[in-house]
Amino acid sequence: MKKILIIAVFLPIILSVNCEPVVPQKNVIQKQMIFDNYDYEDIVGNVLLGPLIDQRVSTLDNPVINLNENGLLGLNFDLLTDQFETLSFKIIHCNKDWNRSQLRDMEFLNEINNFRITDFNYSVNTIQPYINYQLSLPKPLISGNYILAVFRRTNSDDLLLTRRFMVYETIASIDHVVRVSTTINRREENQQVEFSIDYGNLLVNVPSKDISPVILQNHNWYTAIRTIPPTLILANEGVIEYRHLDLTTNIPGWNEFRFMDLRTLSVAGRNISKIMASTTSIQAILGLDKSRASLPYTLNFQDINGRYILQNNDPGENSLNADYAKVQFNLKSDRIEGNVYVIGRFNNWRMDDETLLKYNPSNQSYSTHILLKQGYYDYLYAVEGSSKPSYQLEGSHFETENEYEIMVYYRKQGTIHDEIIGYKRFGSISN
Repeated sequence: MKKILIIAVFLPIILSVNCEPVVPQKNVIQKQMIFDNYDYEDIVGNVLLGPLIDQRVSTLDNPVINLNENGLLGLNFDLLTDQFETLSFKIIHCNKDWNRSQLRDMEFLNEINNFRITDFNYSVNTIQPYINYQLSLPKPLISGNYILAVFRRTNSDDLLLTRRFMVYETIASIDHVVRVSTTINRREENQQVEFSIDYGNLLVNVPSKDISPVILQNHNWYTAIRTIPPTLILANEGVIEYRHLDLTTNIPGWNEFRFMDLRTLSVAGRNISKIMASTTSIQAILGLDKSRASLPYTLNFQDINGRYILQNNDPGENSLNADYAKVQFNLKSDRIEGNVYVIGRFNNWRMDDETLLKYNPSNQSYSTHILLKQGYYDYLYAVEGSSKPSYQLEGSHFETENEYEIMVYYRKQGTIHDEIIGYKRFGSISN
């Protein structure tokens, strides 16, 4: 179950003149907003936020757009119910630390910040009923971090989901290289990101303070590298370098992702051992995974860097015919120190009760069930609360192909918000 803060506001009973009691109004539900990718209720199914390409949300791109180009972001999500509800959304501007900025709505939007969601469709012939909602986001007026919040009716306190997205400008250019770690005892497992920022003629009084880069690996904010001090500032040239020889910009390479093919529920796809269906549910049991910590690195050409692709290959082949299956993850292992989680973009990299695997001593394995929509999924096993690294079950290799992003945040003197003046997305191997 989702853990959220519920505040019940009880309205007082008002007595009329003739002393007949009036029925009190319904309690107002308030949910504490989490400025992250988060689902506030169990009825929220699959959620996709990304650039719109041919009126469809791209699953292979990140929720990032250029302020000065024509592209828009789109949101596509399911509510696991057949009962229609009126939904709305709003947009919240955040600073670089993902806290709400002090900007007023009119300073980053030219519309009233409360939008109705009017595009929806019911699932067709699925065991798990759902309603699919779609929307395109209005483009903000300024660059920066943003939160998209979806809620019931016009009550912004009755949250259903929040998602992060970014809008950037190309004022600063970024030059990068990914190399083997210069720290000798981490050369086999870490990747080292070195880069420089050319901010040109932009007015920057204190470069080390006014400009703040952030590095993401596979669009995972939980492993983001922040607060990176420059190694060289060429103020006259408008250039800042970040070429550390220690672990400041080192990130474990981890391993290529495991994957499962759930695009058909008629037969077991790759890495799925069994599909079991009844009139009330579908269960997909994955093959038995094992630790890869002691195995040498092997390139996986089917790796999509932790993403997932929604696709239905069963008869009908319509997105509204795509069903949900309860997927059973199985990991053969002795009991280890700490908690074991299954992670990927499908669960926003979160390590919580829903992704926690339980240990079964009778068959010496970990397992859990997660409800997923038909598609192709990447995933990894991560360990938290151990003296060993979180990648201890997967291994970590400097050769692993990963995707990186660098965002350049800028706080102009005298302003109260952070802009994104530069953005670059690149692979650890190919470019």
